[in-house]
Amino acid sequence: MISVLLKEKILNGDYCDVFSGLYGKNAVEKQQKRYADAIGEFEKIYGEDKDVCIYSAPGRTEICGNHTDHNCGLIVAAAITEDTICIAAKNDENMVKIASEGYEDIQPINLDKLRATVSDEGTTRGLVKGICAGFIKHGGNCRGLDMYITSEVLKGSGLSSSAAFENAVAVTVNSEYNDSRFTAVELALIGQYAENEYFAKPCGVMDQTVSAVGGTICLDLEDVANPKTEQIPLDLDSMGLTLCTVDSRAGHDNLTEEYASLPKEMKDIAQIFWKDSLRRLDLPTYINHISFLRDMVGDRAVLRGMHFYMECKRVEDLCEAVKNGNKEMFLKKITESGHSSYEYLQNAYVSADVKNQPMAIALSVAQSFLQDKGGAWRLQGGGFAGSIQCFVPTELVDEFAKYMEIVLGEGCCKTVTLRSKGAVKVI
Repeated sequence: MISVLLKEKILNGDYCDVFSGLYGKNAVEKQQKRYADAIGEFEKIYGEDKDVCIYSAPGRTEICGNHTDHNCGLIVAAAITEDTICIAAKNDENMVKIASEGYEDIQPINLDKLRATVSDEGTTRGLVKGICAGFIKHGGNCRGLDMYITSEVLKGSGLSSSAAFENAVAVTVNSEYNDSRFTAVELALIGQYAENEYFAKPCGVMDQTVSAVGGTICLDLEDVANPKTEQIPLDLDSMGLTLCTVDSRAGHDNLTEEYASLPKEMKDIAQIFWKDSLRRLDLPTYINHISFLRDMVGDRAVLRGMHFYMECKRVEDLCEAVKNGNKEMFLKKITESGHSSYEYLQNAYVSADVKNQPMAIALSVAQSFLQDKGGAWRLQGGGFAGSIQCFVPTELVDEFAKYMEIVLGEGCCKTVTLRSKGAVKVI
């Protein structure tokens, strides 16, 4: 639809049902303005006579399975209503042009020149270029596009703004030039390819898969080239719970070595047994060789390995609890996950700066409020910095937020709503 007409129809309420389905009834008016404003920005850059479509990809929140993905483990995670949207129109220039709100102008991508370069590493342009190359590598098509992207998934929030961005671009290319023939999981793998080969970040595929598939899923990465997903019926409203994230006020800068140490130490253990990951090594063998492993890799690596095995079992137990409607067991497994990350995985603080432990402070304050009130708390995402995750009795959310703000400052606590749809064409 021509952009001017589409903007008018959005503001006139033609897509209220669409917005309600994605974001909830209370967010419709906000999203009408957001989408109309985004089209306006698109028009400033590309003109008002373009035939546009709009795509959305959600952020995600990990619920259980902290740092199990690097070793082919199990994870429960969910899509959230905070998302990245892409206003897109075809062009006949064989160029992908992309503008992203809050970022400097991005040099157009020539689709005849998609080889990865050092200058692409760590850049938005590199991600987009890698996604275009990923479609072609997997037998798909990618031709000229004009795109404007804006996101509600805050960078550094632990809700995977990068996966939402990648999937917003990927679902656009999939729909515009591939008749939507690539599955959600295939889009996730293309996003991972872009991060690994063009952005130069050795990430797994968990974030991209949850964002692409949507809903609350149990993700099995035993075969990382073919991730298995199972939808589980998590309904926080029926449990009387609200999901909150609490910002520890610690940034993710200069933490690459801390993050890299987690998969490396687990894989170092696996390789001693000629395995590519801990998933291929059974727990009894691991336990029987702990004395030997302590000498080989050190105690921290051994403890991180123990976390992997216990966390994968917790994922299985949590899925059963959700399926059986067992709220108490669900909360128990969430809290156990948090303690295991803190005590065994040791990613609640930066080892090189033990004087400053904002994540640990956030966890301890949340625990002091929730432990006798029917809630749960845990570290989420990469750890070391960013946010923690709390499941709070709904009637106590305001009180909980004020309690956390005493220590961490105003606005540290935000509520998060889960979303049933993954990366989709909205309009």
